[in-house]
Amino acid sequence: MPDPGSGLADAGYRRGQIPHFRKVTVAMWAFLERLLDSSMFSPHGICLLWEPELIWLHVASDAVIAVAYFSIPFALALLVSKRRDIEFNWIFWAFAIFIMACGFTHVFAIYTLWVPVYGIEGLVKALTAVASIITAALLWQLLPKLLAIPSLAQLRQTQAALEEEGRQRRGAEDRLRTFRQVEATEGQIRQAQKMEAVGQLTGGIAHDFNNILTVITGTIQILGEEVADRPDLAAIAELIDQAAARGAELTAHLLAFARLQPLQPRKVDINSLLIDSARLLRPTLGEHVEIDSILADDAAPALVDPSQLATTILNLALNARDAMPDGGKLTLESKNVVLDESYVGSNSEVAAGNYVMIAVSDSGCGIAVDHLDRVFEPFFTTKEVGKGTGLGLSMVYGFIRQSSGHIKVYSEVGHGTTVKIYLPLATGAARPLAEDPSQACIVGGDEAILIVEDDALVRRCVVTQVQSLGYRTLAAGNASEALTIIDNGEEIDLLFTDVVMPGSINGRQLAIEALNRRPSLKVLYTSGYTKNAMIHHGHLDTEVLLLAKPYRKVDLAKMIRTALAA
Repeated sequence: MPDPGSGLADAGYRRGQIPHFRKVTVAMWAFLERLLDSSMFSPHGICLLWEPELIWLHVASDAVIAVAYFSIPFALALLVSKRRDIEFNWIFWAFAIFIMACGFTHVFAIYTLWVPVYGIEGLVKALTAVASIITAALLWQLLPKLLAIPSLAQLRQTQAALEEEGRQRRGAEDRLRTFRQVEATEGQIRQAQKMEAVGQLTGGIAHDFNNILTVITGTIQILGEEVADRPDLAAIAELIDQAAARGAELTAHLLAFARLQPLQPRKVDINSLLIDSARLLRPTLGEHVEIDSILADDAAPALVDPSQLATTILNLALNARDAMPDGGKLTLESKNVVLDESYVGSNSEVAAGNYVMIAVSDSGCGIAVDHLDRVFEPFFTTKEVGKGTGLGLSMVYGFIRQSSGHIKVYSEVGHGTTVKIYLPLATGAARPLAEDPSQACIVGGDEAILIVEDDALVRRCVVTQVQSLGYRTLAAGNASEALTIIDNGEEIDLLFTDVVMPGSINGRQLAIEALNRRPSLKVLYTSGYTKNAMIHHGHLDTEVLLLAKPYRKVDLAKMIRTALAA
C-alpha cells in the first residue's frame, strides 16, 4: 500500500515550483518592459542637433546599405535554388541570414533617429551578433576545403594539360589507326602478291599442260580414225579422248584463276541474266533451297563476258547449296553502287568509281574467319574429300579480276555468306562475240599453211593434223625461221602461229612483220597462255582469230576455213 506521506511531499514540491516559475517569469517580463521602454530615452536625432544635412545623410546611407543588404540574401537564395550542384551551399544560407540581420540593424538606425527604440535595436544587433558568430565559425571550419579548390589559373593549367593529353591521345589513336590501315594494306598487298604468284605459276603450268593436251587430243583423233573398224581399240581411243577433254576443262579452270583466259565481253543486262540464272538454278539446287531475287530497276548494264558470268553465278550458287545441306534461302541481288576513296583505301586492288553490284547470299553455315583469306586459292576447299576440287571460287576470282571488277566475301559462322561482285559499267559499244566452232562436218582444203610452234612435239602433231585435212604445210620453230621461209618466196596462204614464243619476237609481232611482207596473208593464232600483246587485259582484239589450246580436229578445221575466208 503506498505511503500517504510521500504523496503529500510531492504535492508540496510541486506547490513550491510554481511560485519560483512565477518569479522568473515576472522578472523576465520586467526586464523586457525596461528594455522596450523608450520614455526615458531621447531620439538619436538630438545627438545630431537635428541638423537636416546630418539627419538625411545618415538616413540615405543607412537606407542604401539596408537595400543592398536585403538584396544580397535574395541573390544568394536564387543562386542556391538554381544551382543545386554547388558544393557547400549551406554556407550561402548562413551568409544570407547574417546579411539580412545586418540590413535590419541599418533599418533601426534610421528609425531611432526619431523614435528611441534602442531596446529593440539592441535585440536585433544581438541576433546579428549570434548570426555573425555562427557564420564565422562555419566559415573558418570550411576554409581548408575552400582553399583546396583550385584557382582559375590552376583550372586553366589543368585544362591545358587535359587538352594536351587529349591531343596526344588522338594523335596516338590516329597513328594506331594509320598503322592498322598500313598493316591491313600490307596484308592485302601480300595476299595479292601471293595470288599473283600462284596465278603466274598456275598459268604457266596450264600453258605447258595445254601443249601436252594438244598433242594427245590431236593424235588420239587421228588414231581413232585409223582404228574405227576395231571397236575394242576405238573404245580405248574414246576413253583417252574423254580424259584429254577433262584435262582441257581443268586447264580452263586454272587459266580462269590466273586471269589468262580469253574473254569476250559485251554489254549485258544484269537483271535479265540473273532472272535467267535463277530459272535455271531451281532444278539444279533442288526444292529444299528457296531462291529469292531482289533486283534494282535501274541496275546499269555491265561490260562482261555473259557466259563466264553465268558460270560464275552457277559456281556461287552451288557453293551456297553445299553450305545449306538441310535447305535454306539463296538470294540474288543487283544494284548500282559507288566505291569511294575510303573503300579503295582498304581495298587497294579496286579503283574508285561506279559499278553494278551482284550479291549472292545464302543462309548456310558460314565460313570461319581463318578461312576467309584463303577461299580464292586454287585447290583450297573445306568440303569433304571427293566433294569439291577447290577451283570454283578460284575461277570466279580470276574472271572478276580479269573483267576489271572486284569481289568481296562477307561471312559469319552460323549465319551465312554473301559474295558481292562489282562489275564495270558498259560505257562503250559491245564487242562482238567470236563464232563458237560447232561440231559440224570437217571441211579441209589444199591451201598452203605456215605453222609456227616452238614446242617440237606440238609442232609435229599440228602438222600431222593439218596435213590430214588436205592442206600443204610448212613448219618453223620460231619467228626468225618463219620470216626466213616467208622471204624465200614460198607460197603461203595462212600463217598459223603460236602467240608465246621464245626470243625477241612473239606471235603478234611475227604476224605484223609477215603482213608487212605479204599484205594478203591470212593469220590464225593459237595459244594456251594468253598473256601477250595480242590479248589486252585478257580481252580478244576484235580483228584477230584465236584457236585456244587444246583443240580438237573439228575446231582446227573450222577455224582454218574461217581464217582463210576472212
